[in-house]
Amino acid sequence: MCLCRLAYLFDVGAGVETDKASAMRLYRRAWRIDRNPVAGGNIAILYREQKNWRQTFRWWQRVAQLGDGSAELELAKCYLRGQGVRRDPQAALRCLAAAEGSVYITEYERELAQRLLGRLRPRGLSSC
Repeated sequence: MCLCRLAYLFDVGAGVETDKASAMRLYRRAWRIDRNPVAGGNIAILYREQKNWRQTFRWWQRVAQLGDGSAELELAKCYLRGQGVRRDPQAALRCLAAAEGSVYITEYERELAQRLLGRLRPRGLSSC
């Protein structure tokens, strides 16, 4: 956890000069040590800042495998936009459903997932 916090300081430049390369190294080290979902998510964000969509998607997948609902929401966005992966609304639906049911998601993100689900689900079909 300390490595992740140190990485964050370099990432945002809190008390030190902003150094994204050092932040990435430290986040990766934190990920290797204990599969820290915060580190993995921040790695995905750093790749997104670089517009490296494929790596962004891959890192969100890794974090989602740990049950992280926020990562599932981010995967759904990738599927909807076709960023780092082929556009796939059905896969986005699955990710949004997983995000909505996760305990590892903020209320804001849960509400966003619910809104996106409402837009993507077919209208007029009753559930069985």
